[in-house]
Amino acid sequence: MTMKRSSFLIGLGLAGLLAAMAPARSRAVQGPANQAPTAEARTRTQATADERAADREAIQGLVASFVKAFDAGDARAIGAMFTPGARLTTMDGQVVEGRESIERRFAASFEESPGQKIEIKTESLRFLDADAAIEEGTAAVSSPDGSGEPAAGTTRYTVAYVKRDGRWLQDSLHDQPIPRVAAEPTAADRLKELEWLVGEWIDESDDAEVRTTCTWAENRSFLIRAFRVKVAGKEVMTGTQRIGWDPRDKQFRSWVFDSAGGFSEGRWSREGDRWLIKSTGTLKDGRTASATNIVTRVGKNTMKWTSTDRTLGEEIMPDEEEVTLVRIPPLPRGARPVATEGK
Repeated sequence: MTMKRSSFLIGLGLAGLLAAMAPARSRAVQGPANQAPTAEARTRTQATADERAADREAIQGLVASFVKAFDAGDARAIGAMFTPGARLTTMDGQVVEGRESIERRFAASFEESPGQKIEIKTESLRFLDADAAIEEGTAAVSSPDGSGEPAAGTTRYTVAYVKRDGRWLQDSLHDQPIPRVAAEPTAADRLKELEWLVGEWIDESDDAEVRTTCTWAENRSFLIRAFRVKVAGKEVMTGTQRIGWDPRDKQFRSWVFDSAGGFSEGRWSREGDRWLIKSTGTLKDGRTASATNIVTRVGKNTMKWTSTDRTLGEEIMPDEEEVTLVRIPPLPRGARPVATEGK
């Protein structure tokens, strides 16, 4: 018997054993079959539920009273909501011990910045037992100038409540700053890495000319490159390429469409001054093509291009020779192209 077969039978036997044990475990937990809860048990359960609902309502009322006292600048009322030995931990880590010290702390804050308002949002409230509970949420203190701008920012808080003589009080209050989450870079931010492509570029050989013009799309969310290919002075192909940032795959991607009906998609990765573009596409006749195109930045006004790992259908193609493209200087301000006769 193979190890794989043996492991399968052992697992099957264990599953059968657990399945057989399940009814017995269920009966042991549930007790004798068809035994309904007694009237006394139902009464106790209902009483506990009613008491918990009343406790939850009482704590919610305490939070509302805290907001009302804070907005009124009433430090004494706030102090009365704490136990005599309560502890307050401020956002900057300072610890204030005792009800009277906490009251003085609030009084000093109200004197320094009168008119502050607070907004409390409770996120969770859980009971540890009949006389203890934990509440968590956020609190935002607005500026006393009425602008609504936060005076001290939004904080997270944790309150421990205890029930004394039938009344819920705060036994500890811990404020913590909410970490600032850095804003995700926009597509325009990402594309600054490729901004050097913007402009007009040309490659000329004895019998061919390739001109590429790169511009920003609206909102700088994409770069758009338009290309024109001439052979022996005759235009044989045009096309466009759109380059953008893929926030899901965390890389640049590009899409090319040419005037012959072909199209391709590329995924970009950087190696220093080189960009490797893994491209796959479809020609107008339906054949597939793939290649790794390499664009290398050489100074401010020069780049080199080559293509390797090329396939056309099932055929492996030779690498392309390296091509050098140079930036065309912009025309002087106010200059206009000279019209050519017959054009």
